[in-house]
Amino acid sequence: MSGSPRLCVALLCLLAILAAPARAQNGVVGSQKTSANEFILPDGRFDLEAARRVGFSGSLEFGGFDVRLDPTTGEPVLSPAGVNSVESHPDDIYWAEGFSQPVAGMNHHVEALTVYDKKLIAGGYFTTAGGIAANHIACWDGSTWQPLGTGMNNIVYCLTVYNGDLIAGGDFTTAGGVAANHIARWDGMTWQPLASGTNSNVFVLTVYDDKLVAGGTFTAAGGIIGTNYIAAWDGAAWSTLGSGMNERVFALTVYDNELIAGGVFTTAGGASANRIAAWDGFVWSTLSSGMNERVWDVVVYDDKLIAGGIFTTAGGTSANRIAAWDGAAWSTLGAGMNNIVQTLTVYGSELIAGGTFTTAGGMSANYIAAWDGSAWSALGSGMNYYTMSLAVYDNGLMAGGAFTTAGEKPSFYIGRWDKPAGCCIGSRGNANNDPDDKVNISDVSFLLEFLFGIPTGPAPVCWEEGNANGDLDEKVNVSDVSYLLTYLFGIPTGPAPPACP
Repeated sequence: MSGSPRLCVALLCLLAILAAPARAQNGVVGSQKTSANEFILPDGRFDLEAARRVGFSGSLEFGGFDVRLDPTTGEPVLSPAGVNSVESHPDDIYWAEGFSQPVAGMNHHVEALTVYDKKLIAGGYFTTAGGIAANHIACWDGSTWQPLGTGMNNIVYCLTVYNGDLIAGGDFTTAGGVAANHIARWDGMTWQPLASGTNSNVFVLTVYDDKLVAGGTFTAAGGIIGTNYIAAWDGAAWSTLGSGMNERVFALTVYDNELIAGGVFTTAGGASANRIAAWDGFVWSTLSSGMNERVWDVVVYDDKLIAGGIFTTAGGTSANRIAAWDGAAWSTLGAGMNNIVQTLTVYGSELIAGGTFTTAGGMSANYIAAWDGSAWSALGSGMNYYTMSLAVYDNGLMAGGAFTTAGEKPSFYIGRWDKPAGCCIGSRGNANNDPDDKVNISDVSFLLEFLFGIPTGPAPVCWEEGNANGDLDEKVNVSDVSYLLTYLFGIPTGPAPPACP
């Protein structure tokens, strides 16, 4: 342990006493306790130097205070009980700092995210990124934003990678200063059109059967009339997919070797297909009776096709804005959401949904939520407004949208979430995350350094392991240290740490 050895020993003794209040009453420590208020700085932090200067020893009374951890420094911060703290959810520590303007945020909405050439690519309404000019598209290398040429003259709605090029679709008519009607490719140096493009907006892109597939509001691609809201590009020319749809396409993915399209349409290839359909390379087919309203996005998770949107029924059964297709029938994902699911991705072992909803599975989840295969959970306190795009970059979950905070931290239209999925193994308490997964004195030392070290030590890699007592507030604080001390050294020993969530 770094810092003062005497202080660490004193803290260990103090916390052991706190862990066993009954024995303290039997004479180990006097019954008089000093209020923690005696050593609280104006910002709520504990003044260890003041305690040392006056030679304080004994127990502290924390009654009347709420204790939280500063998400930046990891220091404990006390505030009067019942007063709302800045950190409203313990998992907000997993939302990254640093996406405020002008350092790393945008000046307007982010509609699309993807990864190209080991960089994160963002597209949308914005014209600056990280304080520099970036017209509707920019790349992030992990520390700074850079423009991609001179960008576009209007909104970028979608992004993908095809044949080694970055592909962008949207409402624009120029890219890099050259004519590019609603779709363009970036080869790492310059923007180029895809023939004559489309006659209206491109909202979604994917790759199927070695072809780039675009969906949107257009009815012609490459000058070919009758592409009807969906078309394929083989690297040289555009082609139709049957007779297309009768209305807009907003979602595309590949599932079970078929191209899946979702949107507003009610026919595909001239046959009835309510808002979702499958293309096998030759003909369109239905997925049961489809949905009763718009499909905004589709993704594959746990060997199932997941659809999100405005709909409240799938295959004729109730499904609130999200549903799963197993190749034969639609099923629900818990109670679903209370408003639109607009974007989907997979992060680790979890399905991530974003949109305009504020509940998922009946629980509070502000504009973003995770499904682990059986239940929904919030990603901290979420965002303060809509989530419109999701992607995984450098082992982190990236979110874009109309929000300006993520986890109650400034996060202008883009944010990053870095909570390891399923990091807790077996039981809680392995705070230092050592390979043997045992709970011992080294975990107590780790938590003491994190909470009280000068300087403070690193935060637990896995928050559930640090929250040794498994209390409902999910915070890592002095009660977790007391719990481990009682478990390891109490007379009698305390209960073992509870199982991981």
